[in-house]
Amino acid sequence: MRYLKLYARFIPIYFKSKAEHGFGFYMDFLGFVITHIVSYTVIWALMSRFQTINGWNMYEVMLLYTLNMLTYAVAAVFFFFQMNDVEEEVHKGSFDSLLVKPINPFIHMIIRSFGHFFLGDIVIAVAVLGVCFNRLNIHLDWGTSVSFVLMLLGAVLVQAAFIVITGSMCFWIVRARAVKNIVIFGIRGFADYPISIYSKLLRVVLTFVIPYGFVNFYPAHVILDKEEGLLFASWLPYATPIIGLLLFFIAYRVWNAGLNRYQGTGS
Repeated sequence: MRYLKLYARFIPIYFKSKAEHGFGFYMDFLGFVITHIVSYTVIWALMSRFQTINGWNMYEVMLLYTLNMLTYAVAAVFFFFQMNDVEEEVHKGSFDSLLVKPINPFIHMIIRSFGHFFLGDIVIAVAVLGVCFNRLNIHLDWGTSVSFVLMLLGAVLVQAAFIVITGSMCFWIVRARAVKNIVIFGIRGFADYPISIYSKLLRVVLTFVIPYGFVNFYPAHVILDKEEGLLFASWLPYATPIIGLLLFFIAYRVWNAGLNRYQGTGS
């Protein structure tokens, strides 16, 4: 609770300092908006030509893309730039300043920054989700609504876990950002489309090894009431919250292992 109060005090100060930059502050949002407009245009052009992809129509594919974007944006608000800062500080030798504070370094890393860039993504994603729900005539009962919210939370944890894991590589390797770019901007992109279109090996990887399938593909089956194309067990979508918690726990352990290595080497 003490940390939440600290964070609540920090956010207004952060926005005030960023707003002083004026034009640049708003251009941050505009850049992300343009990026997603281009992405949605690509989906529209692709689906206009092929109508469906392995049984998924345009609005269903848009739903997948949007769930991936939404859950990533929420996670990135709290972890993306924060982990970037850690990498820069480790390389510059100024990371020790994070360790001398009377607060858990992981918590301190989170609450000392805020990824305002991604707020625009969240707004866009919520708006597009509304359109998709309307076009697909999705109506959720209370039970399904609760399940879907829990799945979204699990998906956010999956996204956050990979940001933390790849960011923590800076404690071991010099070019950790290259690893993060491969995972976050490369492998995660496979989840923008139904993972059922890929080879069985890749589907296994996206389900059990680098489980980005849980950020959108499996939860989407629940709200779309889809049965065809569901991989492996029918209960797998409902495991999303557990997968998220487990993966985030692993991410935290990786962070601590990296922290111990940093302190042990004195570098």
